[in-house]
Amino acid sequence: MAHIVPFKGMTFGTERHPEMSSLVCPPYDVLSPRDQDRYYSRNEHNIVRVILGKDSPSDGESDNRYTRAAGYLRSWLDAGVLSEDKKPSMYIYQQQFVHNGKKYSRKGFFGLVRLDEKGEVKFHENTYSKPKEDRMKLLKATLTNTEPVFMVYKGYPVSLPETGPALSFLDDDSCSHSLWRVEDRSEIDDFCSDFVGKLVYIADGHHRFETAFKYARESNVDPNGSDPRNFCMAYFVEESDPGLLVLPTHRLLNISAEDIDLLKNTAKKYFLMVEIDSFDKISKAKGKVFGFFSRKENKLYMLKLRDPVGKDRTMKAKGRGDQSEIDTAILHTLLLDDVLEKYKGDSSREVLSYSHDDKDALSSVRSGAHSCAFLLNPATVSQIMQTADAGSRMPQKSTFFYPKVLSGLVMRKFG
Repeated sequence: MAHIVPFKGMTFGTERHPEMSSLVCPPYDVLSPRDQDRYYSRNEHNIVRVILGKDSPSDGESDNRYTRAAGYLRSWLDAGVLSEDKKPSMYIYQQQFVHNGKKYSRKGFFGLVRLDEKGEVKFHENTYSKPKEDRMKLLKATLTNTEPVFMVYKGYPVSLPETGPALSFLDDDSCSHSLWRVEDRSEIDDFCSDFVGKLVYIADGHHRFETAFKYARESNVDPNGSDPRNFCMAYFVEESDPGLLVLPTHRLLNISAEDIDLLKNTAKKYFLMVEIDSFDKISKAKGKVFGFFSRKENKLYMLKLRDPVGKDRTMKAKGRGDQSEIDTAILHTLLLDDVLEKYKGDSSREVLSYSHDDKDALSSVRSGAHSCAFLLNPATVSQIMQTADAGSRMPQKSTFFYPKVLSGLVMRKFG
C-alpha cells in the first residue's frame, strides 16, 4: 500500500546561519501580504522568496516570481547557503508549543510518499484550480518539493533519537522546533516496512499533492517505477500523537439584517437556541452544538440540535448524507449555503471569512467588521480519517492543524 522512502534533503546550513528562525516561515497559503513583507525583510535568504515570491510590474514569461524562485535556489546552493545531503535520510521533527495555556509536543518525520492512484493516499478536502495552477508553475520552475504535504497514519510513532538535534530554535510564537537527521539505512528500511499494507491520510496540503501527481502523469513516467517524479515530500504524524491538534474554524459573515433573521428562523427548525455567557459551554456541551453571535443583539447563543432526523433528511436530500456527523457540513447544509448563494458575485464585501479563535471572532463582530459569527467545535482526527475512508470531501475550511509545519526546514530537489 503506502510506499514511504528516504531522500536527500536540502537544508540551510546551521554553521553559516545559526539563527534558523530568520530563514523559515509558515506555509505559503497562510501568509498574508503583511506576513510576506515581514519575512522578506527578515533575511535575504528567507524561504518566503521561494514559496511565495513577490510579483513585479515587469514580469513576463522569462522573468517572474516562479523563475526567480528557481534562481534563488540555484544561487543559494552554489553559494553554500543551502546544501543537499549526501545520503538518503529521514528527518524527525518535533514541535513543542502552548495552546490555551496547555503544553503540547508533536513529533513526526519527513519522507517521500509515492504519488498514488490506487487509493493508498486518502483525501478529505476539495481542491481548487487556481491554487493548483500556482503550485504547478512553482514546481515546474524549481523542480523541487519546497513544502511538504502533511499526512497522518495509523501505526508506530517515531522515537526521538538519543543524540542532539541537527537544529533547534524558537519561532515568533515561542514554539520550539527540533530536527534530527537519520541516515542508518537498515533502521530506515525497518521503519518504512511498517507502512506496507497501510493507508496514509492527507491532513494538510491537498493542492500540493494533486499538483505533484499531475506533474508526474504529464511527464509520462512509469507510475510503478522509481523515477523521482513519482514521489513527493511529506511530513507524517501518527494519528494518536498527543500533539496532533485540530483547531476549530469559526465562520464570520457580512450579511444583511434580514438574512440574519432568516438564519435564526431556519435554525429554530433544527436547533434549540439558548443564551449563554461564554464559548466554554459550547466546547464542553455534548451532541451537535454551535455558537451564534450577532452585532445587532450582542448576545451569544448556543444552538443545540433537537431534530436529528430532520437534519439527516435534509443533508441526504442535498447530497451530504455521508457527512451527517461533520459539524461544518451540518452548518453549511442546514443554514449557511442557501444564504451565501445570494451573495455570489458580490464584490462589495467579503461575505465569509474565518477565525480559529472564538474571542477574536466575537471581537470582530462587536467591532463592526462582521455582522455575525457562527462558532464551531473542531473536527476530530478520527472524523477526518473516516470521511476520507468513505471517499467523501468536507466543506472548505473544515480543518486547521496547529501549529503549521514550517517551510524551509527541509526541501527535496528532484531535477
